[in-house]
Amino acid sequence: MPGRFCTAALGVLWLGCTSSRHDAGPGAGPAGSAGVAVAEPADGRAAGALGATVPAVAPDPAAPAAAAPPVPAAGEPARAAPPAPTRVYARSREVLIRAAPRPKSQWIGQLSLGGSVRLKSAAPLRGSGDCPAFYAVEPRGYVCVDGERATLDAADPLLHTLAAHAPLVDQPLPYRYGESLGLKRLLEVEGIATPAWPSGMHDLRHMQVRPRSSVAWTREVEAGGATWLWASDLTFVPKDKVKPYEGATFQGVHLTSEVRLPIAFFRRKPRPKYRLTEGNQLEKTDAEWERLDRVELTGKSRQVGERTYLETRDDGNWVLERDAVVVRPRKGRNPWGRPIRLDGGPPAAQADGPRSTWVEIAALDGWLIAYEDDRPVFATLISAGRNGADEPERTETESVVPPSTTPLGRYSITRKWVTKTLITPHVDADDWIEAEVPWSQHFFSKYLLHAAYWHNSWGDGQSGGCVNLSPVDAKWLFHWTEPSVPEGWYAVQATRKDPTTRVVIHR
Repeated sequence: MPGRFCTAALGVLWLGCTSSRHDAGPGAGPAGSAGVAVAEPADGRAAGALGATVPAVAPDPAAPAAAAPPVPAAGEPARAAPPAPTRVYARSREVLIRAAPRPKSQWIGQLSLGGSVRLKSAAPLRGSGDCPAFYAVEPRGYVCVDGERATLDAADPLLHTLAAHAPLVDQPLPYRYGESLGLKRLLEVEGIATPAWPSGMHDLRHMQVRPRSSVAWTREVEAGGATWLWASDLTFVPKDKVKPYEGATFQGVHLTSEVRLPIAFFRRKPRPKYRLTEGNQLEKTDAEWERLDRVELTGKSRQVGERTYLETRDDGNWVLERDAVVVRPRKGRNPWGRPIRLDGGPPAAQADGPRSTWVEIAALDGWLIAYEDDRPVFATLISAGRNGADEPERTETESVVPPSTTPLGRYSITRKWVTKTLITPHVDADDWIEAEVPWSQHFFSKYLLHAAYWHNSWGDGQSGGCVNLSPVDAKWLFHWTEPSVPEGWYAVQATRKDPTTRVVIHR
């Protein structure tokens, strides 16, 4: 569904790709949750790990020592102490990880359905307010364990039920997705048994879903002679009111010493291959590159009249320059002033030092290059704003660009969500909703890098200002960029101590 806007929600936090939305400050909750599925989740399957193995972290020295087990009375047989809890489990779509053991402390992460995280210590910290106890978790932060939204009980029967509805975080699309034909979501359907869900499980603000909005779901259920989709927030949607999207399979290319820039991609339609004739002229052949194909270039070109042709590494074939999206660095140096190297060698940064990651995006040409320091490691097509790109203009309250326009400039990735529901508010009309948009990464104001499951028009402007990637590319980029998402976490927000990936956007 081309040309849609993006805004993020649930309730507290609004993110988006248009200037009509209001971005929350760093203390706001990471509202929104789970995403999209491509396969029927198996019963009991929990959400997969979201990152590499987390190194061991020492227990919090401020945590009180665990109480000793009671001593049995004389003559009473000794009883084995129950095993100490090792993880905290999410019983809701949003369980916040906070920077300090206080209910209003800054959020730094989030768990969601089917997710869990290892404890640093089995000893609780004193709670306050509505939280009976906080627990320190790996690799950092604290979770309020209230038994309703979060639990230490791995045998909690609700966890098994929720696992069947957890997003498939090891897939490019964590949920199934479809376009709304105009529908109403229901909390209950006669003939379908549901447990007593924890409070806050359902998003009650958008029970009416306008046409051309989207829906994310985990499974289908038959009841009352109809088929229902079990949506990501565990409401029910009539299947005959949803048109499933076709999955986009396009993906970019990982760069090595054998696969190097410059590279040409082909958008919109197939493009012809050209060959040199005996008279040293370029002649069109019957062979073609298919839409979204790619080919490496040698860097050599030939001018014939007003036309420029580029030599490829494809068995002597040439391509007409205007037929191709040519991906190559716009400037010769990285943001730290070091020359960019295209030989495929290792990055100049020390192997045991911090990663210097950055992303270059050509909004109008429709491409992205990911770099480690001075070396490009990945290239792909993207879809930026359908109205182009422009420098943000500062107002009294925020920096804005025109609607459906991608902001030019230099930014950093500050927040990441495995999936994020994006909402565009409309006056006197229902909001546009993009349900559970996967691999969402915030870099400026209301703008994100994220997967787009509703179109397959890579290289052309399609978004409301955000940077769209194919689901496969978005998933790879999400795990490659910084801040990293710890094992089990569903979202992360960078602190001042965390490394972040730079984002450079030009036309």
